[in-house]
Amino acid sequence: MHGKSQSQPNNLKDTFKLPDNSTRSEVRSRDGTKLVCREWRTSPPGRGTILLVPGLGEHSGRYLHVGEFFRNAEFDVLAIDVRGQGRSGGIAGYAARYDDFLDDIRAAVALVRVYPLILLGHSFGGQLVLALARRMEPNIAGYIASAPWLALTSPPPGWLAGIAALLNVLLPKFRLPTGLDSGSMSTDQVHLDSLADLDLDHGSITVRGYFEISAEADRLLKSACACAPVLIAHGVPDPVTSVEGTKTFFGSLKAPAKELKIYNGYLHELHNETGRDQVLNDYLAWIERSLLKSDPLR
Repeated sequence: MHGKSQSQPNNLKDTFKLPDNSTRSEVRSRDGTKLVCREWRTSPPGRGTILLVPGLGEHSGRYLHVGEFFRNAEFDVLAIDVRGQGRSGGIAGYAARYDDFLDDIRAAVALVRVYPLILLGHSFGGQLVLALARRMEPNIAGYIASAPWLALTSPPPGWLAGIAALLNVLLPKFRLPTGLDSGSMSTDQVHLDSLADLDLDHGSITVRGYFEISAEADRLLKSACACAPVLIAHGVPDPVTSVEGTKTFFGSLKAPAKELKIYNGYLHELHNETGRDQVLNDYLAWIERSLLKSDPLR
């Protein structure tokens, strides 16, 4: 999950943009929805593939530096905009059923050419990768979930949830604002302003999308399991997704190996904070330590 960048009286915003060295490709989800991926390919093929899954309302253009980081570490990188995100088809913040989102990620997996495959998702994307882990998805060597949506720091009040439940029956595509802004995401506004395609961000969710995502969060908390190693990272304080929810999930998680990293003084988007280099290096070290030495597909 993310927030729209707010206008800042800073000339750097107008002059500095991260270079976009990715290429784009299109795939089709199971129901035919057009999906757009960004790709950073190594030549010759590298040590594996990182599949990035952005949060709600954002897109792969906000991961240019993440893609470059892992390509420089000799990994192929794919970033999938699930339905309703970025340039992909569909309605913003909407899926008729939760598994439509998972089918979108599975469509991107079809582009993978180098194994092992590691899924790295943020916020709602973090929930999606944990949902795939719970479904014992084949051919995935490990999962990294950044600030996953397992519970919200400030859930909607009961009266609003009641209205939304009625709308979910009558008008499931009715959109509500998330109420988030960039100040909740990172303390580094200049960096946030340097990301690509900021006009493709959106700050809303449909009532059907909210209830489908919330229901999966509840399922994950009740049945926390994975068939591959899991790394979960969370910042404190996180004004968006609950670090306590993450700790509860991690405590009951059954997986071949698991690790929890808490970053004090970091807001919601760890990979966009001032200490993002340390975060990404921690992810890489976990991949090298936990996966590359033991992966049977290598």
